[in-house]
Amino acid sequence: MDKFVVSARKYRPATFDSVVGQEAVTGTLKNAILNKHLAQAFLFCGPRGVGKTTCARILARTINCEDLGDDLVPCGKCDPCRTFEEGHSLNIYELDAASNNSVDNIRDLILQVQIAPQVGSRKVYIIDEVHMLSQSAFNAFLKTLEEPPSYAIFILATTEKHKILPTILSRCQVFDFRRITIGDMVAHLQSIADREGIEVEPQALHVIAQKADGGLRDALSIFDQMVSFAGHKVTYQDVVKNLNVLDHDHYFRLTEQMLQGDIPACLVEFDTILQNGFEGHLFVSGLARHLRDLLVCKDPRSAELLEVSEEVAKRYIEQAANCSHEILVKGLDLLGLCDVRYKASKEPRMLVELTLIQLCGLSGAATVGNTVVKNSAEVPGNGGASPVKPATNRVRADEQKKSPDVTGAAPTVAEPAPEIRTSDPPDVRSGVPSAPKRRVAGATSLKELARRPGTASATTDGFAQGTLPTTKADPRPVNESLLRKVWQDFALARKREGLNSLHATLVAHDPEVAGLSAIRFLIVNEVQEKYLRDVGLELLEHLRNALDDPALDLKVEKEEAPDLRPRYTPLDRFRIMAERNPALLKLKEDLDLDLG
Repeated sequence: MDKFVVSARKYRPATFDSVVGQEAVTGTLKNAILNKHLAQAFLFCGPRGVGKTTCARILARTINCEDLGDDLVPCGKCDPCRTFEEGHSLNIYELDAASNNSVDNIRDLILQVQIAPQVGSRKVYIIDEVHMLSQSAFNAFLKTLEEPPSYAIFILATTEKHKILPTILSRCQVFDFRRITIGDMVAHLQSIADREGIEVEPQALHVIAQKADGGLRDALSIFDQMVSFAGHKVTYQDVVKNLNVLDHDHYFRLTEQMLQGDIPACLVEFDTILQNGFEGHLFVSGLARHLRDLLVCKDPRSAELLEVSEEVAKRYIEQAANCSHEILVKGLDLLGLCDVRYKASKEPRMLVELTLIQLCGLSGAATVGNTVVKNSAEVPGNGGASPVKPATNRVRADEQKKSPDVTGAAPTVAEPAPEIRTSDPPDVRSGVPSAPKRRVAGATSLKELARRPGTASATTDGFAQGTLPTTKADPRPVNESLLRKVWQDFALARKREGLNSLHATLVAHDPEVAGLSAIRFLIVNEVQEKYLRDVGLELLEHLRNALDDPALDLKVEKEEAPDLRPRYTPLDRFRIMAERNPALLKLKEDLDLDLG
């Protein structure tokens, strides 16, 4: 039985031309060798599995070859080449700084540098994971790195460039290795599959490349794993099943259901995904990427950014033609918000389901069973978090135009004067008032508040500011717990829009149930009154929709802060005492007392 060698080692590049996806780096190194313009120290930095150590070994072998041709391909016959292939080269030293990071290890390296090469003309020292060296080791290495012998070349490799001391960086030529693109990775994997006689579907290679996240070594390891699982024929379904990757078909089906507004179908599809063992967070990020790819496909100039097989790309283009730009952008916004809130949520599944319901509402009409819901704001449990404005105002505006009495404004109903409660009178002898009671300056309907001067000129879905449609519905009890939940959702939505002052006003007090279809809210100053005036109609419409109460009304009560100043100041008391005993006036002048 032949010994198995993993593809990452078996097909490791041996020349600069065979390095995948690093043309800028390899081209610069080849020109430096041809022009005999090699630096004394190099720093190769970049993510894992992109060819840093491989390029370091190719550079070391190339400059040590005694019979190097114009194509910069080592001959493989001279002593330096043969010893390198056998793994005991005398001119190339590799040091793993992750396990040899002390000052003593650097001192041993410095002693080796002082010995001239016995074979060849160069001694190359490759230090991998150089960022793991200690501070003292870096300082001990500085002098040798700055002024090494003429035959010594240092090649440092790291995945964390920011951890390297600036004094080290200034002594090296820095080469930044980029992530391997999916296209380059797929082409390389296909060439290996052809050499190994393995039949593999192009779409399967794309999934492997995406899973590798820019690291070619990771892609080769996944490829070996798939060959071990499926044999000499690797299919797309094998890769999806083995790598725990969500199939594109799920996202295409779910997007079609979302465009149709089919809420139950979306929830069932999400449940199927969970039953297959996938995490909700993975589903959310995958659906967001799917919508992003659809958005990319809508313009031929950005279609090249789509990194999928040709077959899948055609499906993206077809589905993108049925999606409006606005739906995709708002959908990405909703999924981004869900992604941020997922880990902090105590009910993550419910959070994802709520997001799916809101996504279904983006198309304009969502279905729940046999009921057609006009928009996502009317879906139970939405909480008004959808960025789409409710369409109920436009519907009611049309109904109002058909009614015989079109005034453009809701009728004004005279309201009884509120009861004014004041604090108890203070104690005259002490001048300190007793504990103040709540004093309400007045209760104002939110509709009346919106009509006052100074109202912003904004309109709400076709209604001029200060007008609301007339409702003839019977008053009904208000669910207080649901009222507070809906109120908090509205306040949080304003906070996400950057209206922090309005949010603070809305959460300063809890709304109270004041009777059938009546709510009372307390404010304390004119600033809060202005905030409620600006957002009043939108708030009332939101409460009516969320609580399903067209007759709902909101009254704003202004509470005045009690006057805590004492009724009798020290000067007042002195005057009263002086009236009874005029001698106190002369005493005040003699002693030059200040009673102010």
